[in-house]
Amino acid sequence: MKSLPANKSITFICRTTLLGCIAAITLPTLASTEPKGFYATIYAQASQLGSTSFDEIGSAGFGSGLNASFDTGLGFGGDIGYRYGNGWAAEVEWNYRRHDLKSLQRSGTTLVTDGDFASNIIFINGLRRFPSATGGWTPYVGAGVGWVQEIDFDLNSAGANRAWSKQGKLGLQLIGGAEIPVTKDWKKTADVRVLRLGSIEMPAEEGVTGRLSKPDYNPVSVQIGLRRLF
Repeated sequence: MKSLPANKSITFICRTTLLGCIAAITLPTLASTEPKGFYATIYAQASQLGSTSFDEIGSAGFGSGLNASFDTGLGFGGDIGYRYGNGWAAEVEWNYRRHDLKSLQRSGTTLVTDGDFASNIIFINGLRRFPSATGGWTPYVGAGVGWVQEIDFDLNSAGANRAWSKQGKLGLQLIGGAEIPVTKDWKKTADVRVLRLGSIEMPAEEGVTGRLSKPDYNPVSVQIGLRRLF
């Protein structure tokens, strides 16, 4: 059997996980309450970022009509949250992810193959959990608002490093996944997160002047974590 390409595999996992969460919502919840308390999570993720078109306005000389594509990205992060005991939870999350450049092209001609598009974001998330009276898996869905501490686009060519960056932008994310028991206090987590920052005007930061005119940054991630209940 042929294996799926990485980006198609992530898309398949995302769709499957989200459909599973929707199905969980439609089923009767066996227990509407769970213990109140804090929790903390660390996680690693695989992230897919679609290709984006934009213009470079400045001294780099790449010009307009650019198209960038990316390899599957990697990321990591963590959260500190609180379960309210009624199926609801809130958390503060920190996330870093990086997508290595596959190619930067203009009119079908490859200009650069070395670079990356990376972000450092802090989120406030709200979650609806669906605990079971049997103590098994706990599906959850949620949404969050993110503040971009920094997002940067780096290009390396002809021995020169050029960087553009932005701070302070707001974004939204949707969450769907499940918490899987390991012991009474330790859980595994597996979820899909869909982030939308939209088009970003990015001023020059290093080795160049001018700006990048609105590349899109709307990644989808699959992440696995380890959670400690308190």
